Amino acid sequence: MVAARNIASKGDNAVHTPASDDEALQSAPDRAVEFITEGILEGRIVPGQRLIENDLTRPLGFSRGPVREAFRRLDAQGVLSKALNRGAYVRILTRTEAMDLLLAVEPIGCLIATLAAQKVSATSSEAERAQFEAALKPYQEGNEVLSESPSQRRNFYDVLMTIGGNTQLPSILPAMRIHMLRLQIRSYLGLKDRKTHIAEYAAIAKAVLTGDVKKADKAMRVHLHRQYDMLAELPESAFPEHRDS
Repeated sequence: MVAARNIASKGDNAVHTPASDDEALQSAPDRAVEFITEGILEGRIVPGQRLIENDLTRPLGFSRGPVREAFRRLDAQGVLSKALNRGAYVRILTRTEAMDLLLAVEPIGCLIATLAAQKVSATSSEAERAQFEAALKPYQEGNEVLSESPSQRRNFYDVLMTIGGNTQLPSILPAMRIHMLRLQIRSYLGLKDRKTHIAEYAAIAKAVLTGDVKKADKAMRVHLHRQYDMLAELPESAFPEHRDS
């Protein structure tokens, strides 16, 4: 069993501040879901971690009901695993689940890259091209900071989807599960793996910015195939079984 950890991001004595206008428009379960997902994306909440209701009710400032509803929603999304009378845990993917995830993501990832390249190729607006260039500049340059920056890594696909303009792709891409997988295996990746990852992002960005649809598709496919092969070679310890006690 994975040891339980507290996740109150501002400490046990955190004071709940008044909600902003955006927060006021959200339901309590929505805010709880956002709090948990942001914690995962920021690395404060990690795969295998047990989530304790009281640790969430204190910083959020409301009762257990909305937290339980958030657990239910995230369980349905495959982000959490609910255990009878044991609360919830952040999902740990098995090797099979991880490899199946990448197989499912490949056609979506290639579509994201090719739509972005098509849009760049089709636009005649210098201002729009400059916006695309600025958004992808960190990736095109192969910035080494990307290897340690979850926000930059997850932003890469967001940028490509924004350029491509397809309104449905953001809801189809299983971005949370992809990020959780990265968190799960990151301690097994060395400097060479990180540099290769950065170089692959740079190749995708370059193909998109030149409007080369075929190269964008190929660069994305190469990236995802390498990720798949890497998963196949990781030791069993990278995919621990989660058992409740």
